[in-house]
Amino acid sequence: MRKLLFSILMVSSVASFAQSPEDGLRLSWFAPNGTARSNALGGAMGSLGGDVSSNHINPAGLGFYTKSELLLVPKYLVTKNNFNFRGTPSSSQDTKSSLGSVAVVFADGRSINRWTSSAFSISFTQIADYNNHVNYSGKNNFSSLSEKYLEELVADRADTNSALNNYIFGSSLAFRTYLVDTTANAAGNVTGYQSLVPISTGVMQNYDSYTSGSYNELAFGWAGNLENKLYLGASVVMPMINYNRTTQYSETDLLDQNGNPNPNNFFGGFVLNENFSSKGWGLGAKLGIIYKPESFLRLGFTVHTPQLITLRDKISADMTTNTEKYAGVQSASSNDLNDGYPGIREYTIATPLKTIFSGSYFFAQPNKPSQPLGFISADLEWVNYTGTHYYANTYDQASTDYYDALNSTIKAAYKNNVNIKVGSELRLTGNWMARAGFAYYGTPYKDETIKASRVVISGGLGYRSNNHFIDFTVSNTNTKDALFPYRLNDKPNTYANYTGNQLMFNIGYGIKFN
Repeated sequence: MRKLLFSILMVSSVASFAQSPEDGLRLSWFAPNGTARSNALGGAMGSLGGDVSSNHINPAGLGFYTKSELLLVPKYLVTKNNFNFRGTPSSSQDTKSSLGSVAVVFADGRSINRWTSSAFSISFTQIADYNNHVNYSGKNNFSSLSEKYLEELVADRADTNSALNNYIFGSSLAFRTYLVDTTANAAGNVTGYQSLVPISTGVMQNYDSYTSGSYNELAFGWAGNLENKLYLGASVVMPMINYNRTTQYSETDLLDQNGNPNPNNFFGGFVLNENFSSKGWGLGAKLGIIYKPESFLRLGFTVHTPQLITLRDKISADMTTNTEKYAGVQSASSNDLNDGYPGIREYTIATPLKTIFSGSYFFAQPNKPSQPLGFISADLEWVNYTGTHYYANTYDQASTDYYDALNSTIKAAYKNNVNIKVGSELRLTGNWMARAGFAYYGTPYKDETIKASRVVISGGLGYRSNNHFIDFTVSNTNTKDALFPYRLNDKPNTYANYTGNQLMFNIGYGIKFN
């Protein structure tokens, strides 16, 4: 009955608990956090070295260590969000404090053959923070979430028994509460499905969600220094994901000029509540090189392999629909349809490949060329967003077909892109240093009408003594993105324009020891 552009919802046993392209983007499109010094420099650490963030950016930078080091970096976040959904503005705010990084570096400053020094590091860093509150609403006479359920039932050619029982986290809830009902011919035979939502006259839609958790990375890195010219390094990283989302989505009938809903269109509204969590861990590697052709110049190159992350998702949902005179108020819950248990899905995702080209220039006073006053550093980062790939952890054909379709959708929706990072440090009087940074992350979307980017502006101060150091950093990340309350296959998707500011405060304290 419908020609589908993408068959994301093609298999009933799989589609009732579906991932979306945004789930993959959550693991790749963000401005990574690091040490206080790295954050102050906009993350432009690919060719600098001498900082624990090298373990997560370019492990060759560990080769600059000649003394061991212990580091602790707490952080505090203030997030402000602004949304515009179909012409209606809204906003939200959230605050959070957490441990940003903890790390130790064991350095060996002895010369062995041609190796001038070497270092080994263990570090744990919160790469991304998922704590946020998203809330937007607006009038929509173009589409409805109920159409997603229609697509699912029509694509599967589901009979009424399947509609009642096979889609317990979505379409079955809609069918049981009469948000979606059957159509019949003159003889009374079921011919298909229909939505009771009066899309043509419009409804008020509201999306409200709270997310929590983080993307953490445990890294084990090693690097060596060849005659203070060539630095080689590698790290094995273990990503650890903990993501939780509580969502309430609703559509309600529009009110007339007297403030009353239409009592004769069989639709007062519906509310969908959903609890979702995704937890997992994985494995990846980062390989890097830094070369010093001159004492004042450093060049770096890094490859971040795709990280294979095995995730275990849980979901539960309930729906209440008011169909007025049609069937009254009806409710249904996935817990009632699944013996009180949440739905569970296990799968593996490969994050995008990333390469980084880096350069740093150190400047000094003409009369003291051996004592640098500071530096400027830049990273050019290429990210293969279209390389995000899902794999089924089971070998049934339904799961394989589903993830093949989802991977095709990712390739159609996203593109590869280049990110730019620039940072500078200037030595002040005594042991104090001033830092500033800038980073730009371009849009991962192919659709040019979606304006998405991340811009980071940062700065800070650092103090160094022989055995201690402390860094203070403030950075602001401005994000523009598109937030989709749902995705449909047979018409353009509606979304909320999002702009957000995340202000981060870092204090890094470290101890050097032999």
